Amino acid sequence: MSLLVKPLATLAILLLVAAAASCSSSRPASAPELPAPSLTVTPVTSPTPTPTPVNPRVLLRESGAIMEALRSFHFRLDHRRGGTPLLPGLLIQEAEGDVISPDQISTDFSGSFGGFAVKSRLITIGDKSYMTNPLTGQWEDVLTDVSPLGFFNPRQGIASMMSHVKSPTLLPGGGDSIRVQGRMPTEALAPLLGATVKGTTVAVELAIDANELYLLEAVFDGRVTPTEIDGVIRVIRLSRFNEPITIEPPP
Repeated sequence: MSLLVKPLATLAILLLVAAAASCSSSRPASAPELPAPSLTVTPVTSPTPTPTPVNPRVLLRESGAIMEALRSFHFRLDHRRGGTPLLPGLLIQEAEGDVISPDQISTDFSGSFGGFAVKSRLITIGDKSYMTNPLTGQWEDVLTDVSPLGFFNPRQGIASMMSHVKSPTLLPGGGDSIRVQGRMPTEALAPLLGATVKGTTVAVELAIDANELYLLEAVFDGRVTPTEIDGVIRVIRLSRFNEPITIEPPP
């Protein structure tokens, strides 16, 4: 019996191996893995907004209202050509100072008198005015209507002249300021320069702050007062808007 069992055991092992091989060969092959589909995302861009065109007339009107409402500001008047005659023989080249609403002004001005260089200072507080004597430097009380700068009212003049620009047009450029050019009647400059030529205009160029709408600079090209020469060019620059400023009478 032992001789027969061994062949049978061997045969059984061979059958099991064959069955296992058959099962393995009949199993379906796994499907090949396909790459995941790629998705292309197209970004959505918003159209660039078109800037609203600036209307120069509206700009001047709004800037004029802001300048009229100022509590204080600093100014400087220069001449690129010529000067401003105030009295016979007295020619002003520069004036610089501060203005506090409604009726306080402190001004330093320089120029020439009879061919000699002179400097003086004027302080106006309400209906009181004081000026240094150009020869001695001493303070003196002066009547507003006889002061060489008695007419000088930068607050009134600068605020009102914005509405007197004729045919305003925008100048090319940009940045922090908007520039406007046009013509202005000489009478509109009377609060700044005194007696003016009647019935004529001067070329004007204004620079206005693009954000706050403050008037930053005004350039006037042309004869304004009766006794000045032709071709005078004046420049007014403004700054320190609504900053704390104190103006006191002289000691």
